[in-house]
Amino acid sequence: MKNYGIQSGSTRPPEIEMTDNSVFIASDIVPFEEEIDGHTLTGYHYNYTEYTKNEYILKLHQDVIDTQVALCELYETIGGE
Repeated sequence: MKNYGIQSGSTRPPEIEMTDNSVFIASDIVPFEEEIDGHTLTGYHYNYTEYTKNEYILKLHQDVIDTQVALCELYETIGGE
């Protein structure tokens, strides 16, 4: 995984983009408007992360497991049997 931190661009990035070997995730996308030398610039700030496809598959698998555990805990909390 490579975390590129907060990036900026003039167009809204896709939330997920895949190449032959990598998966790029843009998250926390926020529009911005800045005034510089009398010109208004508009664009987007976002967190940008790159995964290999194998890393991304493992991340998705872990997300599913985490969701299952959270649902089991919730079920137990509300008195399910």
